[in-house]
Amino acid sequence: MEEAKTVKRVFLYARVSTEEQAVHGLSIEAQTAALEEWAKANGHKIVGTYIDAGISARKPAKKRPELQRLLADAQAGKGDLIVFTKLDRWFRNIAEYYKVQEVLEKCHVDWRTIHEDYDTSTAAGRLKINIMLSVAQDEADRTSERIKAINDMKRQKREALTGQAPFGYKVVEKKIIKDPDTEEAVGAFFERFLATGSISGAREHLAEQYGIFLSYKQAYRTLGRECYYGRYFDTDGMAPPYITKEQYQKIQSMRKRTVRKTEKNRVYIFSGLIVCGECGRRMSGQISTSREIYFYNCQIHYGSKERCGNNVNLSEQKIEAYIIENVRDKLKQRKVEVERAYTRNKSRDYNGEIAALRSKLGKLKDLYLNDIISLDECKQEQEKYTARIEELEAEASTLEKPDFSTAEKLLSEGWEAAYNALKKEQKQEFWRMLIREIKIYPDKHIEYDLNE
Repeated sequence: MEEAKTVKRVFLYARVSTEEQAVHGLSIEAQTAALEEWAKANGHKIVGTYIDAGISARKPAKKRPELQRLLADAQAGKGDLIVFTKLDRWFRNIAEYYKVQEVLEKCHVDWRTIHEDYDTSTAAGRLKINIMLSVAQDEADRTSERIKAINDMKRQKREALTGQAPFGYKVVEKKIIKDPDTEEAVGAFFERFLATGSISGAREHLAEQYGIFLSYKQAYRTLGRECYYGRYFDTDGMAPPYITKEQYQKIQSMRKRTVRKTEKNRVYIFSGLIVCGECGRRMSGQISTSREIYFYNCQIHYGSKERCGNNVNLSEQKIEAYIIENVRDKLKQRKVEVERAYTRNKSRDYNGEIAALRSKLGKLKDLYLNDIISLDECKQEQEKYTARIEELEAEASTLEKPDFSTAEKLLSEGWEAAYNALKKEQKQEFWRMLIREIKIYPDKHIEYDLNE
C-alpha cells in the first residue's frame, strides 16, 4: 500500500521588482497562481500568502515588509514550509540569504522552489545554492549597472526616467512639460501657500477655484518636491519650474510652521511663527474664553513630562504692539546686513567651489568600491561634502542684489493705519510675508527674524 503524503502547512512567497515586471513580465499573479496550483496538487494546506511587489531581491530582508511578516509567522510556528517559484524570487544576495536562513533553521521551517531543484540537507545541495546565488547576484549587479547607465544617459539628455509625472506635469516625447490642464492651478497653489503659509488654505483655494482636491498629505508632499523648481531625478533642469529655488527653500521653512485650523476656526495672527526661546519648540496659541484674550505659551512646559522651563503666557496684543513699534528699524538693520554680505561675497567663485565638492562626492563611490575607505567613512564624507555644498549654495544666494521692495512697500508711510483696518486673517498673512520666526524667552524678551 502506498504511503500517504505528509500534509504540510505552507507559506507562499512571491516577489517582483518594478524593472522585472516592466521588462520581463514576471507578474505577481502568475507566481501566486503557480504556487497555489503546486500546493493543491501536493495536498498541502496554504496558511499564508506574502507578496513583495516592486521590491528588488538585492534589498535587505528588513526592507521587504512581506518577508518580515512571513518570518514572524514562521517564528510563531504557523507553518512548516516556504515555497516560491525560483531561487531569484527569494534572494540574489548571499549575505542576506544566510541571515534569513539562520532564522528559518532555528524555527525548523524549510523552503523549496517549485520550478527548480534545490536541497539544503546535503553539502552538495548547499554548495549548489551558493553557486546559483552568486550567479544571481552577479546578474543583478550587471542589470543594476545597465539601468544606471541608461538612466545617466537620460539625465544628460534631460529625458524623463519614467512615463509618470508629478501633479502639474506630463511626459511628452520623453520630455517633462507643464500640463496645460493643471498649470494655472499648480501656480496658484504655490502662490497661495507662499502668501499664507496655510496648507489647508491652499488646498481649499485649489478646490474652490479649480475643482482640484488634494488630501492634506498630498498637498504637504507636493510642497516638498524639488521638481517644482526644476530639479528632478537628482538633476537640475529636468522639469520646467513653477517656483524659484529660493522660493522652494522658503517653502520648506514654512512647512515646518504651517497654519492649521483651530477649534471654532479662531485666528491667531502669529500662528506657526512663534518659537520658545528656551526649548526651541513651536509655541501654541491659546485663548482666555472669559475675556477673549489670545496668548501664546510653550506646551512642553504645560503638557509634557519633559517640562521646559519657559512658563510665559504672552498675549498676542503685546507681541503685536512690540513688533509694530520697531519693525521698520528692524528692516533697515536687516537691509544693511544683507547688503554688506552681498558686497563681501560677490567676488567669490562659489560655482567653482561647489563644482569641486561635487567632484569629490563622485569619487567617493570609487574609493569605497576599491576598498580604500569603509562604508562608514564613505557616508561620513558624503554628509560632510553635502553639508558644505548646502552652506555654499545658501551663501551664493546672497550674490543676487538684495531686493527689499516688497517689504518696504508693506511698511511704507502710514502702513500702521492700513494694518489696523485689516481683518485677523489678513493680519496673519501680512506677518507671514514679513517675518520668518519669533522667539519668546522666559523673561518675556522677544526676538524675531525677517524673511529673506
